[in-house]
Amino acid sequence: MTMYKQSSKMKLRFSTTVGALSSEQLWDLSLTQLVVAIKAVKKILKKTDDDELSFLEDSKIVDTENQLRFDILKDVYLTKKKELEDNRDATANKAHNQKILALIEAKTEAKLGEMSVEELEKLLK
Repeated sequence: MTMYKQSSKMKLRFSTTVGALSSEQLWDLSLTQLVVAIKAVKKILKKTDDDELSFLEDSKIVDTENQLRFDILKDVYLTKKKELEDNRDATANKAHNQKILALIEAKTEAKLGEMSVEELEKLLK
């Protein structure tokens, strides 16, 4: 079962700076708000693993609910971060391409300016 399906089935809620949210509502948070939520859940997970002799036990108690919270928050954060970087790259590429197109147009205009009247008349359609 996917983690999002499991989350909705459990009616899992996430404590955030704007209140308790469902997994769908996490997508509306900023990256900074997601970082705060991830750190809070990570702190809870560390506390459950804080027993000094826990490494001696074969069957370690795992907080599956908070682990699921952590995994979902991490996935939402990484996805949003990737989308932001992709958008930034696309914007930079578009600006770069516009600059190149402007230079091509300027060079084409300069070539046309150097042509004789007869050559220009031949170009007319």
